[in-house]
Formats: sequence, C-alpha cells, structure tokens
Amino acid sequence: MKNVPMRFAGYTFRHNPSKLTIEDAANMMQLISPLTAPDSRYLGKELRIIRGEGELYGADCLLQYRALAALYERGEKGLLSLPGLAPMPAYFRELKLLAENREDVISFRFTFIEAQGELCPLTSENVYTVTQDGESLWEIAYRHDADIDTLVRLNPQIGFIAHLTAGEKVRLC
Repeated sequence: MKNVPMRFAGYTFRHNPSKLTIEDAANMMQLISPLTAPDSRYLGKELRIIRGEGELYGADCLLQYRALAALYERGEKGLLSLPGLAPMPAYFRELKLLAENREDVISFRFTFIEAQGELCPLTSENVYTVTQDGESLWEIAYRHDADIDTLVRLNPQIGFIAHLTAGEKVRLC
C-alpha cells in the first residue's frame, strides 16, 4: 500500500501523523424485561472518530501550525483523506498544541469526527468544473477534495475517466 499524505479540505499534511487511531463503534441498545431474557439490538454504526498526533518540522513549523489552526477555526465540513482508507466527509473537532522545547519542531494532537451527508451545499443547483485536455477524473477529484466514486456516479456521460478532453463539464455535486 502506498503511504499517501493525509489531507483535509484542501490542506495536505507535510508529514503523516506518527499516531493515528480510527474508532468505529456500533450504536447498541440493551432490552431488559422481567418477562423475557435480556436482548441486544443493533441500531446502526456510530460516526467514526479519528484521533492522532503529529509533528511539524522546519523553520516554518509555526506557519504550518497557524495554517492548520486557521483550518480548524473555519469549522467547516471537508473531505478527510487518510492513508489506506476511503475519503470521508468530516469535521475538524479538536486541535491541541503540545509544548515541547525543540527547535523547528511543533507537536500537535487532533481529532476529526465523521460527518454524514454530501460535502456539497444543500441547494438545488449543481456545481460543475470544466476540464483541460488530458486531465483525468482522479486529478479533478484530488483538486476538489471529492470522492472518485461520487464523481463517476454524477457523471455517467464520461466513458474514459483516465483521459478527458478539454472543455468537458464535470459535475462535482
């Protein structure tokens, strides 16, 4: 598996986190009745929680952290891409600066929570982009933080997704 960089809402982490935890849990209900045996019911999956720790390196590490903090401050839903997992819509839930006395290194801790629904705004209008010659649908998905499967589903008119011609309209949402 290729170790691709972690990304969120257009921000690409220069270095992947040193620690990453992805919590998947089921929403369960236990039924207890004096007349029957106890029973458990599956109520669906809970939203994933993604936690991690990482470091920012270099003379510009403070600027890197400020860019990350600005992304957190926006409070918007974005596409979270993690190494080895399919991208998911998420919210940047928590960002902590960890104080360490090391030159040109900033340590931080973060939490994302999976979001439900589409990344596109709830409007009746579709959002499109126009392609350049030789571009692929994968490049468009990467540039717009979109899921490739969603773009394929929204654009059934595209037969060959690896090579698009200039001027094609690609629906993003």
